Amino acid sequence: MAQTIEHRSTTTDEARARLADAFAARDRARERYESAMGTSCELGAYMRLRQAGEHVAACDKWLRWAESENPLAAPRPSHAPLDELVTL
Repeated sequence: MAQTIEHRSTTTDEARARLADAFAARDRARERYESAMGTSCELGAYMRLRQAGEHVAACDKWLRWAESENPLAAPRPSHAPLDELVTL
């Protein structure tokens, strides 16, 4: 049982670190998008910003799951139509 508790705290620490990294990546993507506004690169920058926002949401779900009282209740992924078709 002690391994489970230790593993769970490691998972929580890792989830917090990933969320912080995702926020930093989203901030960089936002800066690139803002500087690309009005140029031919705007659409690509917007799509990368959107993906970065979705990554933040996924990391947040993982952290909430890691900190939850019921670790068996995993959050469901949210799929938007055509997301699998868009690759950058």
